[in-house]
Amino acid sequence: MNHSLNHCFLLHQRPYRETSVIVDLLTESEGRVSVVCKGVRGSGNKAASLRSTLQPFAALSVAWSGKSSLKSLRSAEVTCLAPRFLQHQLYAALYLNELLIRLFQHGESQINLFAEYRHAITELSEVDLTESGSAEIPLRRFEFKLLATLGFEVDFSFDAVTGQPIESQGLYHFHSEFGFSQQSFMEAIPDGMAELKKEQQVSSQLKELIVGDHLLALQQQDYSRAEVRRSAKLIMRAALAPHLGGRALKSRELYSKK
Repeated sequence: MNHSLNHCFLLHQRPYRETSVIVDLLTESEGRVSVVCKGVRGSGNKAASLRSTLQPFAALSVAWSGKSSLKSLRSAEVTCLAPRFLQHQLYAALYLNELLIRLFQHGESQINLFAEYRHAITELSEVDLTESGSAEIPLRRFEFKLLATLGFEVDFSFDAVTGQPIESQGLYHFHSEFGFSQQSFMEAIPDGMAELKKEQQVSSQLKELIVGDHLLALQQQDYSRAEVRRSAKLIMRAALAPHLGGRALKSRELYSKK
């Protein structure tokens, strides 16, 4: 049972029974939590007030109770209003929420992830809309940090096969499980290990080669060049693929059509 206030953001909500909703919250202290909010879809001032409070991207202070995985809402208030997003900023922010719903499981408490999400939302609200691709930078930063938090950090420093530092003039394969190498991972697996080779062929090896100079820029989180941002997007698509189980992200489709 938890009656204390928790800092959180609303990631998603869905109808529950006749007048209630279940909200998925990203909390600072307890990770992802699902909470039943009774009467939110009902009539009256109290329901309307609660609906206006439970909005995505606003910083919330929420109290709940219950011993099961599904909690019951006790109170909720806004501590910081949601940013005013334009269309493509909104789609990008919705993408972050959907990514967390798909990858971040209940019961995984990550204080740093909460801070990174809050920072990403702020960054998205402040991007210079006159600069092409500016909204992609907060997305890529958050994606890479999310994977690192979940134990799947992408190493931009070393060749995964040889152990040598990444060379700026080199061309690198990327595999979601192993990392980067100038040698194809399919070639690196001995022919005698046929089952392993077959398994990795259906896993995520990026077909396009990545310039080492781009990897070194990403190591420094330098997204100033358009070609580096493009490489980061390709790498992240391949890195996320095994964790998404072949199911497309709906918000990604919206963002790509903006």
